[in-house]
Amino acid sequence: MAPPGEAPGVKLYNAGAEHFKRKELDQAIDCFKRAAEADPKLYRAWAYLGMAYAQQGQLDPAIEAYRKCIDIAPEYHKAFNNVGELYRRKGLLDYAAMVFKMATEIEPKISHYFYNLGITYFEIGMYGQAEAAFAQAVKLDPNDYEYATELAQVQFTQKNYEGALNSLSRFHDAHPEHPRAAETGARVQMLRRRLDQLKNGSPAADPQKKSEIRRAVLEEEEEEDDNAKTKFVEPSKDAPPRQNDPPPSKA
Repeated sequence: MAPPGEAPGVKLYNAGAEHFKRKELDQAIDCFKRAAEADPKLYRAWAYLGMAYAQQGQLDPAIEAYRKCIDIAPEYHKAFNNVGELYRRKGLLDYAAMVFKMATEIEPKISHYFYNLGITYFEIGMYGQAEAAFAQAVKLDPNDYEYATELAQVQFTQKNYEGALNSLSRFHDAHPEHPRAAETGARVQMLRRRLDQLKNGSPAADPQKKSEIRRAVLEEEEEEDDNAKTKFVEPSKDAPPRQNDPPPSKA
């Protein structure tokens, strides 16, 4: 029996969270499913169930679990972000962009939601929308190297070399001690040479690879796909749920 004052669904949820932390995914999934059956409104049980399925590579059950989480807690922006990442893994980029955009609309203060949206727009080829998303990520967190370099990359792709130079120079000047300052400085010099070529009437060669300006692949959490750039967010960072834990309100 659950301790006095602790609902059975919450007890199962907490047990599932412990299994999840120990990477005991089968046991975690069992606990989260039973928690959701005991208390169908326990939206974080559905969110954790989605995360556990995703770590097993079961993308469709993970999406379904997050959908149920969203049905219960339509303002729970983390679920939207993670559904977007799952769609992206499945190659459904239009759906991924749509859901990432919903996450930014529900919680417009989280920079990496805009980053995720920008990455997806870039992959679709919607460069103007990608630039706007990366610009917002940089505005929210001007100290992030990946945000600055992805903004420069999409500007470079659109042949907006001056914009790319400004984006990289701004970051480089503000962070001269950054571990990748030498690399960023080299890219700044390359862009300056390219602008000088254009001013002197010499044609600027197009990049052979999208990676010419793009940063190295973003370091992911160890459970993530090695090729992924966007990130999951984990429900465990929230406080443990109470019996009638309400969905978070819109900021």
